Amino acid sequence: MENSFLQVDMYRKIFSLSCLISVWLFMGAQGFAAAKLEPLTVGYSTFAGSYAPLWVAVEEHLGAKYGLDLKAIYAGRVRPQQLLATGEVPIVLATGTGALTSHIVGVKDQVIVATTTTKVGTAIFSKPEVRSMEELKGKTLATGRPGAFLDATVRYVLRAKFGLIPDRDIKLLPSGEPALSLQTLDHGVVAAAAMSTPYVFIARRAGYRELANFDKLGVEYPYTSVNVLRETLSKNPELVDKFLKCIVEAIYIFKTNKPRAVVILKQYMKGATNEIVDDTYQYAAATLDETPRPSLQVVKTALDMLSLQYPQAKQTDAGLIIDGSFMNRIEQSGFIRALYKK
Repeated sequence: MENSFLQVDMYRKIFSLSCLISVWLFMGAQGFAAAKLEPLTVGYSTFAGSYAPLWVAVEEHLGAKYGLDLKAIYAGRVRPQQLLATGEVPIVLATGTGALTSHIVGVKDQVIVATTTTKVGTAIFSKPEVRSMEELKGKTLATGRPGAFLDATVRYVLRAKFGLIPDRDIKLLPSGEPALSLQTLDHGVVAAAAMSTPYVFIARRAGYRELANFDKLGVEYPYTSVNVLRETLSKNPELVDKFLKCIVEAIYIFKTNKPRAVVILKQYMKGATNEIVDDTYQYAAATLDETPRPSLQVVKTALDMLSLQYPQAKQTDAGLIIDGSFMNRIEQSGFIRALYKK
């Protein structure tokens, strides 16, 4: 009887030990798989819908599919290109302004490898009593940080589209963030304010007059671009390729799975109403490019826009600012066609 008990007890111990070994082997395999994932932190500069593919890639864990432990970090008031300089953030999703201005002043270490949209989603709004851009003469217009995307494009639109001289015909107030520009308009500090999505949707729903819609004016810009250092392209091209595949697939998910996309937008656009989130989704889904290849012509146009502030931009080589080879290879491999089953 005792021997039977001992035998059962021994079998139990053997079984328990086998289970422990199995669990240990499973956890070890899992840990080894996780260890193989290459860590990648990507910086982003704002909460516009065109940045949603990055958020989708993170929340849907697409990085693991391509061997990446992918995380996203909001740059806040730090210029995204400063994150690149730290070496801790090898890729940033931001407007192309940082890369363009760096090349203009002779620092050619930044490269745009993809542009998810060239539509800028920007407009100038005023109180209802101001009926046209011409009526803004002698008044104040709130805009973004000096030298940043919003400031540069507003200056271009005033001159090129309306024949108005910034700081002479219209005083520009660099409020910094679109939210602050909207507040200055709310409180009557300025007669008009320039803002990008999602604040464009907020201003429209608040009943402000839309004096100038930059998309309708034909303004194109490397608005949401994947920026890297040239050194990263040479030392770790596989990292760039993997990330771009994440973004391409995330764009597909965003465009084709609205319920999931809206959940993720709400997660990142904290405080936004359902209406604003829906406006953001509709605009981003319509303007995100399935094949986010950087455009040489768009970069040339952007340099022309920036030449109003930086005359040397006219001599800057646009071809050095972009590298379309990564997106070309991804497209030619059939990767994008397979996603959309074309």
